Amino acid sequence: MATGARFAGRKVLVTGAGTGIGREIALAFGREGANVALHYSHESAGADSAALELRGLGVQAAAFAARFESVDAVFEL
Repeated sequence: MATGARFAGRKVLVTGAGTGIGREIALAFGREGANVALHYSHESAGADSAALELRGLGVQAAAFAARFESVDAVFEL
């Protein structure tokens, strides 16, 4: 179960969540009870493992790939 409840019931999108600071931000939101969508643009391993860890805390989490280089690419999601 998530350790905090500050963001319980909230939904959060974290871009760049596959590595580094983005991944840690996603985990921090989940620890505070938020359901988290983890965005990555290249490699899925980091975001997938963070999503798995978050689900283990009892929050909803999913990783997805997207390239946000143009407006058209965003609408293709």
